[in-house]
Order: sequence, then structure tokens, then C-alpha cells
Amino acid sequence: MTTETVGRGRKASTIVVLLSGLWLVISPWVFNADTTGTAYDGWIVGGLLMILAACELGTPAIKELLNWISCLLAIWIFASPWMFGYTHDSGRFINYLCVGVIVFIASIWNAISSPHHPSQPLPMGR
Repeated sequence: MTTETVGRGRKASTIVVLLSGLWLVISPWVFNADTTGTAYDGWIVGGLLMILAACELGTPAIKELLNWISCLLAIWIFASPWMFGYTHDSGRFINYLCVGVIVFIASIWNAISSPHHPSQPLPMGR
């Protein structure tokens, strides 16, 4: 793959994370869970994902760190139905599992395809 192709793929993956965050913010209303305490999970984590993705699109210096943070949030999303006890609500349960997997895959892709450009070559032993 060329550097240009990887760059476009990383940007597309970042947009997937951004849209997934937006979906998490909206989803409590879609699943009629906006009056429950667990709605805050979607609102907060979705908002964080949107902020991280927006920063990644504009801040090249810390892209790799932002992707690893997104990976951790994806694990949180995946585990939250068990942590907050709404596995009985099949729509929300499946939604969070799918979004967690999607964000994890997109974030891992971005993190491992991040170019490493050391400012100086490593010194050889004397």
C-alpha cells in the first residue's frame, strides 16, 4: 500500500469513529433510554469519541495517542451493557456491542498504520 492510500484509509477510519461517537450520543433517544441513568454513558463516551476524532483530523503530532485512547473507549463501550446492567434490552445491547467492535477496529487500524518518523536514527553501539 502506498502512503497516500494508508493516509486516506486512516482518514476514513477516523470519520467512522467520529460518526460512531455521534451515533452513541443519539442512540439513547432512539432506544427510548434517554431518561435512564445509563444514557449518560452514551452521551459522555460518544462525545469523547467525537472530540478525539476531530482532534485527530487536525493534530498530527498526537494521532497515535488519540487512537489508543479511542481503543480503550471502544473496550468500555463493548463492556458497558454488562457494567450497567442493560443486557436484557436487546436493541441497546447489540448496538453497544457493534459500535464497540467498529470503533475498536477503526482505532486499531489507525494506531498501527501510524507512520513512525524518528527525528534521528538510533545510535549504533560502540
